Amino acid sequence: MGRILLGILGLTLVMTTVLTAREYNYPSSHYKYISLFEKESKSQHMQSAMGLEDFQKIIRKQWDEGYDITDIKYGNGKWIGVFTKRLRDSQQTYVVSPRWSGVHNLLNDYWAKGYYMTHIEHGLADWIVVFEKNTSYTNQAYERRKTLDSFIDAVEARWKENYDLIDLEYGQGRWTGIFAENTGYTVQSMGVRSRWSEMSAVIQDHWKRGYRITDIEHTLGKWMCVFSKSDEQKAQGFETSPTVEKLQEIFEARQKKGYTLIDLAEGW
Repeated sequence: MGRILLGILGLTLVMTTVLTAREYNYPSSHYKYISLFEKESKSQHMQSAMGLEDFQKIIRKQWDEGYDITDIKYGNGKWIGVFTKRLRDSQQTYVVSPRWSGVHNLLNDYWAKGYYMTHIEHGLADWIVVFEKNTSYTNQAYERRKTLDSFIDAVEARWKENYDLIDLEYGQGRWTGIFAENTGYTVQSMGVRSRWSEMSAVIQDHWKRGYRITDIEHTLGKWMCVFSKSDEQKAQGFETSPTVEKLQEIFEARQKKGYTLIDLAEGW
């Protein structure tokens, strides 16, 4: 299974004007949330909290009501959770640790029980790592690097081993990526840009070539976007918003149009 790394630095792409499900408006120099949607109707909630303890209470309540964590984002002083109605026996759990070593020390036990990492987030000096059972994954690994160049090299090496990059995050001075086998992706690519306007052009180019976004992050002044191809590709769209309140409005409007929120990023 081939892996392609492109768009890392300086590549110029031509902006296209028409894309399915594309609606956005952004001031390039202002703080923003990026919300990524796919054309699929699912029951979802999005909730936020200032403190981690309050956010953990939200998670417990959502689990009790039959909703799984499908994304977590910390930014602009708030924890935001996206929760999607549970359609199968997913059996989620999560770990909070002030250092990645605390997560590392638990991995073998979780993997032995059939749990795999699905989401990682760093905020307020803590890592939150979501684990899930009964996924399609058959193996997993992670990479942590001090420099972006070495992280990109590590991603390329994992791609050659037939792992897919399913989530990435920067925290405690390192880029961290989690990888899995048997994700359903057939090929992946990654773009890195300093400006959102540049990244939006990269996104358009990838959409034209049959890729879909599977992760967006903003780290140390860089927008990083992971693109994947699979047998089941759904129409995508993204929007920007300056506040959590505006993000909530966009989320509700998109739901009414039959879209599911699949990823959040925050930056400027």
